[in-house]
Amino acid sequence: MTIELTIVTPEGRAFHGDVESVVLPGVEGDFGVLEHHEPFLTALQIGGLEVHADAVRYGVVGAGFAEINGTEVSVMVSTCEWADEIDVERAESARERAKAELERMRGTEEGEAAYQEYQDAYSRAVARVSVSEKFKK
Repeated sequence: MTIELTIVTPEGRAFHGDVESVVLPGVEGDFGVLEHHEPFLTALQIGGLEVHADAVRYGVVGAGFAEINGTEVSVMVSTCEWADEIDVERAESARERAKAELERMRGTEEGEAAYQEYQDAYSRAVARVSVSEKFKK
C-alpha cells in the first residue's frame, strides 16, 4: 500500500514518488498521512518532514499547503531541503543571527513584518538543525 507524494516549491518539483506514509508540519501540529486518508486541504508551517518509503527520509519545508486525496498527497511549500543537503554550521549560524535580532527587537517599535521575517528565519534554522541531527543518527 502506497501513496503518491508530490512536493513542489517555486523552484520546481522537490520530490515525486510512491511512499508508505508522510509526516507533515501542520499549523496545528504534525500529522501523518497513510493510504486512503480522509481528503482535506490544510496549511503547513515551517518544520520537519518525514517521508517513509524503503527508508525514512527527513527534510525541512517552508510554509505552504498540503492537499490529501485518498492515494495522493500534493505539498506546495516555499522551500524544501533534505537532511543530507543541510549545512549544519550555516543553519546554526543563521539560528544565532535570527535569535539575536529577535532579542534586539524586543521592546522596540520596529514593524511587525520585520519581526515576522526574523521569526521565520529562526524557525527555519531551528527546523534545519533539528532535522540534520535526526539524519546523523
